Amino acid sequence: MFEKNIYKIKSEYRWLLRKRLRDDKLLFTRRNIFIDFDGIEYYRYFVRVNITAQFNAEKKFGLKLGEQEGVSVYAYIEPDTSDVMVTYEIYYADGLIDSERQFAALTQQEKNLILTLANEASMKETGWSVRTHWRIFTDYEEDTGKAA
Repeated sequence: MFEKNIYKIKSEYRWLLRKRLRDDKLLFTRRNIFIDFDGIEYYRYFVRVNITAQFNAEKKFGLKLGEQEGVSVYAYIEPDTSDVMVTYEIYYADGLIDSERQFAALTQQEKNLILTLANEASMKETGWSVRTHWRIFTDYEEDTGKAA
């Protein structure tokens, strides 16, 4: 479902990935992202994870933001394949919200970190991995006939 191959990344994102690899402060690490179980949402075909981040969004995403503007970061996990896609929304000072944009410049280590942190949060709260919790959710949805 999500792109796996780094070479399929659009050329405009390649420069950002190279920049991030040169400056390891721009990579996602355990020091600059956090995932809380309350930020994990289960859907029919994916799991959405709210990432609490402590980094310079302008440098990380190559943006120009004003003083009162901010960014929310989300990861979408496909539980059957463990594919990860990261998106971000920009919140402007005037109250407008820019629609989610895919952040394609991720390393495999960053994807693995997001999976690990999401699983740790889920295990701590429920005793189940994200994949197991998602399967329980989707089985319940099928059994009750509720649309996801």
